[in-house]
Amino acid sequence: MTVLRRLKGGLAGAMLTCLMATAPALAQTSVPENRVLRVVPYADLQSLDPIVTTLGIVQRHAAMVYDVLFARDEDQTPKPQMVESWTESEDGLTWTFVLRDGLAFHDGAPVTAEDVVASMTRWAAKDSFGRQIWSRTAELKAADDKTVVWSLNKPYGLMLYALSKPSVILPVIMPKRLAETPPDVAVTEVIGSGPFEFVAEEWVPGSKVVYKRNENYVPRDEPANGASGGKVVNVDRVEWLNIRDQQSAILALQNGEVDYLESPGTDFLPILRSAGIEIRRTDTLGSQGMIRMNHIHPPFDDIRARRALLYLVDQNEFLTTMFSDPELYSTCSAFLVCGAPLASDAGVEADFGKDKEKAKALFAEAGYDGETIIILHPTDVQTMNSSTLVLAEALRSIGVNVELQALDYAAMSGRRASRAAPSEGGWHIGLTYWPGLLISDPVGNIPLQASCDKAWPGWPCNDEMQALINQFPDAATPEDRQALADQIQVMAYNDVVPYVPFGQWYVPAAHSPKLSGVIGMPGTMILWNISKSE
Repeated sequence: MTVLRRLKGGLAGAMLTCLMATAPALAQTSVPENRVLRVVPYADLQSLDPIVTTLGIVQRHAAMVYDVLFARDEDQTPKPQMVESWTESEDGLTWTFVLRDGLAFHDGAPVTAEDVVASMTRWAAKDSFGRQIWSRTAELKAADDKTVVWSLNKPYGLMLYALSKPSVILPVIMPKRLAETPPDVAVTEVIGSGPFEFVAEEWVPGSKVVYKRNENYVPRDEPANGASGGKVVNVDRVEWLNIRDQQSAILALQNGEVDYLESPGTDFLPILRSAGIEIRRTDTLGSQGMIRMNHIHPPFDDIRARRALLYLVDQNEFLTTMFSDPELYSTCSAFLVCGAPLASDAGVEADFGKDKEKAKALFAEAGYDGETIIILHPTDVQTMNSSTLVLAEALRSIGVNVELQALDYAAMSGRRASRAAPSEGGWHIGLTYWPGLLISDPVGNIPLQASCDKAWPGWPCNDEMQALINQFPDAATPEDRQALADQIQVMAYNDVVPYVPFGQWYVPAAHSPKLSGVIGMPGTMILWNISKSE
């Protein structure tokens, strides 16, 4: 009997046997059951410093234990978090931030402006937004214990947007003594001022991470909204359990052994729904699929070959093959992802994905004459495996000679960095996906960059479009930013085609009906504001 049938049939003994064989030991504590929140995150926590790595699981850990100057609400609007008040000078060159009362690190030391200066200096050395700000920084100083003055030699219109990042690289505030650690050296002592404290003695990499409520944390008065507002903790203890086998994680949730799965297997969602488990889309931006072409070798060094894919790729064909549940996906041609503030249909043509004859003609105009097109084929990630097969069939349908080269996703990432000719170990096409939050603005959207040799593998090259991307931080108003984003997207579709979007999808979280107050936020997992009934 399969595990799915056992689930459907409700054979509790079989479930429990499977769970006990594969899941990490569940902690026995004196804390009342309704005050313990047990979570299965999407990955195992192996390191602790959010500045030295872009790994999402480390950034989620950082959101638990550290606080930030500003945080974004569910609409991606920056809101003050550790800051009580702030001013921007009329010329945009001086930002003054005043910290709110009641801020203290987990070791009892008060948070001071000097801690902020050291933390922002370390963050700016690693983050893409931070480096932009630092290139314009004249001075960053502590004017007194609670006041930070950031002086620029050129205005930076994205200052609050950058300081409120909810994910990689999170601009967290550490004690000065830790923040003075070189940015390429990992900090191993976890001392933040956030709503949870990391319990170092109970951390077992590969098995379990434990946090306890920071009893001295003073939340903001505003209601929790996205990553902003009052971070009120309603449980005493949070345990992250590393249950990598999806079947075992599902069984644990059904049995009440865990409360929250960040990323349940989509095949199990109907079973979970029928069992009364709450299914919630916590990441409202999801992920965007991308067909990445190699811009430095024929035929995709010619814009016509790249544009050919725009008319060939029917997003519905990809998405319906990848997912059985239409609630998990949507078509989207916005380079800055649908649902994000800068989403746009500028430059999108009605016959994108619907004109194979035009696609075939454009390939011919680009000089394609039957050469073998090498497509990297990651077989270990279901969505990328199936979407690659769809693309291969679409290309074959217009007479393109395709060779799929099978490898795992990690190996594909290494192969993709090769600039060799496709016939000599290089590549023509590789499919990938990026979290929507990370690509929702022109600066953060790394695959959109057209900076030639400095660009992400695929190496799009267009000085005019890159100049527009570089100007984005100078846009002073939301209207100016939208107009510039639209201009960038039109140029991307008409003159560059850095990649071809093939849809947007959303893997929901699953949690026990005993939980209330679960908040969604792109790019992270929020575990404050949650209550657990008995």
